[in-house]
Amino acid sequence: QSITIGTTSNTRLFFTGGTCVRMRILLAALLLGVLSAVQARNVYPVPNPYRWDESFTVQYPRIDDEHRGLFNGILLIEKENTAKNLKAAVIKYRDHFTYEEGQFEQTMDADYTAAHKKTHKMVMDRLESWSAPVPDTELTWVKDWLVQHIKNTDFDYKGKMPHYVPKPYYWDDSFEVFYFRLDDEHRQLFDAIREIGYNPKSTEALSDLKYKMRAHFDYEQGFFCNSETYKDCDAHKEKHEKFYKKLYDFKIPVPKSYTEWAMNWLVQHIKNTDFQYKHKLNTYKHDVPRPYVWEKSFEVYYKQLDDEHVILFDAIRECVEDPDSQEKYDHLKKVMKEHFVYEQGEFSKIPNFEEYSQDHIAKHDYFMERLNEATVPLDCDFVNYIEDWLAQHIKNTDFAYRGKMIHEVPEPYVWDESFMVFYKRLDDEHKVLFDCIKKCGDEPNNKENYDSCKSLLRRHFDYEESEFCKVSNYDCHGHYLKHFNFQTKFQSAKIPLDNEIVSFAKNWLAQHIKNTDHAYRGKLALRNHDVVPEPYVWDKTFSVDIKEMDDEHVGLFDVVREVEANPADEATWAKLWKVYTEHFTHEESLFSQIQDQDHDIADHKHRHMGFMKTIKGATFPISKEITEFMKNWLAQHIRNTDFTYKGKMPKLYPVPDPFVWDASFAVFYKDMDDDHKVLFSCVEELKHHGDDADKLASCLQAYEDHFVAEQNMFTNSTLYPASEMYQHINKHDAFLATMRGLSTPVPMKWINYATNWLAQHIKNTDFRYKDKMPHPVADPYIWDESFL
Repeated sequence: QSITIGTTSNTRLFFTGGTCVRMRILLAALLLGVLSAVQARNVYPVPNPYRWDESFTVQYPRIDDEHRGLFNGILLIEKENTAKNLKAAVIKYRDHFTYEEGQFEQTMDADYTAAHKKTHKMVMDRLESWSAPVPDTELTWVKDWLVQHIKNTDFDYKGKMPHYVPKPYYWDDSFEVFYFRLDDEHRQLFDAIREIGYNPKSTEALSDLKYKMRAHFDYEQGFFCNSETYKDCDAHKEKHEKFYKKLYDFKIPVPKSYTEWAMNWLVQHIKNTDFQYKHKLNTYKHDVPRPYVWEKSFEVYYKQLDDEHVILFDAIRECVEDPDSQEKYDHLKKVMKEHFVYEQGEFSKIPNFEEYSQDHIAKHDYFMERLNEATVPLDCDFVNYIEDWLAQHIKNTDFAYRGKMIHEVPEPYVWDESFMVFYKRLDDEHKVLFDCIKKCGDEPNNKENYDSCKSLLRRHFDYEESEFCKVSNYDCHGHYLKHFNFQTKFQSAKIPLDNEIVSFAKNWLAQHIKNTDHAYRGKLALRNHDVVPEPYVWDKTFSVDIKEMDDEHVGLFDVVREVEANPADEATWAKLWKVYTEHFTHEESLFSQIQDQDHDIADHKHRHMGFMKTIKGATFPISKEITEFMKNWLAQHIRNTDFTYKGKMPKLYPVPDPFVWDASFAVFYKDMDDDHKVLFSCVEELKHHGDDADKLASCLQAYEDHFVAEQNMFTNSTLYPASEMYQHINKHDAFLATMRGLSTPVPMKWINYATNWLAQHIKNTDFRYKDKMPHPVADPYIWDESFL
């Protein structure tokens, strides 16, 4: 008699004849083992038709795609049982097993790895023994095996696989440990390893990598081994030493496999080991900004919290500037307390964050105790303490909740401005996604709407990914994974849609935009699209941090409102034309002085000209379409274009009165300094004798001759950059263009322009050729005191 025992889905045991006691004992033991195995592992239904679905996801895109291919490979054999389809299926299985094993053996324990590989080998042996046509019994077996294997074995490595190694190999913000120098060193290590990949025969590149890796390990260890809260110093150091010992043995040429090993090690080490010291290096000191003003490096990507942090910086700065003021100190304590209460209420909602929340609240309580104990006048030590505390606290503690906050899901489910990412197409697409998901909930039986929604989501994700993946150091892969995992679940839903899947989609989109998409605000290579203020009044959010420009921008807002209120008044329109023209001229004269091609001067001027050209053809009464265009253009232009010159404008120097050269203008080239003295004195003479045509002509000649001589000098310099020569000559030409059109009497407006231009030009532009100009060679060739 033959007995078949199904021990698992991929093995069969056969016994023939015999009734001896020993065989019955063995059979009983085997049956017990079988029952235990069955009880330990679930048996899942085999889908019909045989296709991969969301229930099989392991949440690793490549592996999920390969699993989908394994299903399809068997399905193709069922449809057309040929040698060609069999060969294709065997290749898919072999390639998948090779890749998957290379991943899980890095992170899973030895027993799991050995058992998993053994199962793969058994399956491959069986598949490779097949010949076409494959018997139906074998196809039934492998279909069942794959289902049970994914859900009982592959699922064990969910969330435990190695981290993605970026290709190309560049550091991005998914590797951020939130300590500036450590992040900067990690970035350099990525660059150094990548360089070895490009130049495996370079002794210099290999030496550079070894040096940088050793220096980084030593510097990093100095912090985490002296931390009060990080407890893994010895184990962490041991990982460093094991890696460095292998790296030290690298020889030229470095094999590709060695470089790939180093690339993978660094990725896994940062995310698995270095991440454990996030927010724990209490001896690391972040820079405290000077002046004490909130800046982007403190951004937590939640508008209210960032706005409150700005207020805290301002309140502390006011106390520093006026340490005797009880009123200002009381204000500081008030806004600090209110901020702590709100912030605690927000981060306390985060799941599995209890330990962090308790520690964070304790830090708030301790700091408030110190604030309440202090009295005015505040001494210098205490002022330094509160300045430092806030800077360190935001970066060491607040940063831990970035991307984790729980946001309210709007009801009714409609997009609002709190979801803005400030890129028009993306915001418009987000609005459409809200609408289609809402409709899915309202009409769960509407398959057409569900299919449309899936298509809209897919197209949106594709476009969004194409934009944020262009951003240097942005976590492109991490963001893509969030899209992939959402799509995997939402795309596999069945009609009618149940409340669970609709609620999941609504919540996911709301949290995703505010926790993930908001992190790319201001970073994409797209023009921001900000809300146009209503009422249409300039406020501090439009400040470019240059008082002259801010004051003029206030006037631009005001005159647009005047035109809107008086659309038929030609005088008001003429005023607008004059105010905008004068502002553009003044602004261009300022940003044209920005050095190092750090501002796109041509593009900025082109936008000014485009605006003036657009409104030039307006007719009376001025239409609402024109005023709406102007309102929107100005709001977007200031924040997208003018903001790009923030912090880049040259320093404004005082203009001497009377306008006479002094030693502060010396460039230390005698001929140039002598020429500059003449340029000063001739403008000063024109100030008092503006009706003297001969003086005007003589002054113009002095400027023309000086510019020619100066340009001859710096164009013959081997040290003065060509890009600066080009900008320098353009500035000369622009100034001469204003002077050549003059007639007597010379307007005082031009005199004021010329005195300011020359004072700023020498110190912001001419000073940049100091120590770079060629000197004359003495003839006869004799040393003199100029060489002292």
